[in-house]
Amino acid sequence: MVNASLNWASIWGLVLMALWVPALVVSLRRFDLLMARDQPAATFQGIALVGFLITLLGRCSALPLVGSILFFQGWRLDPILQFGVGLLVMGTVVEAIPSVRADHRALLQRSAEDAQLSSRQRALARRLRDRAWPWSFAHCLLPFAGIYYAITRRTITPLLWDLVARVVMGLVDCGVIVLLERLSDAGTWPIGLAGFSVLVVLNVFAGLLPVRVAIRRIQADARRRLDAQS
Repeated sequence: MVNASLNWASIWGLVLMALWVPALVVSLRRFDLLMARDQPAATFQGIALVGFLITLLGRCSALPLVGSILFFQGWRLDPILQFGVGLLVMGTVVEAIPSVRADHRALLQRSAEDAQLSSRQRALARRLRDRAWPWSFAHCLLPFAGIYYAITRRTITPLLWDLVARVVMGLVDCGVIVLLERLSDAGTWPIGLAGFSVLVVLNVFAGLLPVRVAIRRIQADARRRLDAQS
């Protein structure tokens, strides 16, 4: 049951959604900076890398998820629980704002370094600094990562390849699910279970490999264009 009545829990959900917008932009830009090839390998290792990934997923995915749950289902909470949720949300906002502002200031310093290049040259240079595998995972897991990449790199090739792969795998999934249901009705569920496992593996590769291939292609194109300009 979905009920979006106005109450304190739904208001806290809207607060989290409002925090998610700047946190998403800053997090994607920070991911862009830290995953560049010119970053030293020792920048993020071990616990620091795990902490960064948890923070990234929390800002990009957990904030809108929790905010939408509170907005649509917060009416189920009694007033005491709504008060407790409000305290948690206020604590999250107070803790998150300084971190987002610190990341934003660090990104402004990097933007000042690239200001001497034209927008086209800056986009081509960013393509060459990209690491293919991290951005492949970002396209699959992070909201709006493909759109951010298309805007900052001035190319829609990885985004299109990602969308085409998702559509194709969606059609394949529908066919395989129907096949699994028929196999289960026929008493041959072990074969269906094996097919389901293969389907999961195919979905993972279908989400990663096309984006990686597309990024490699645009990197080769960027290198050719920069060489022609020089």
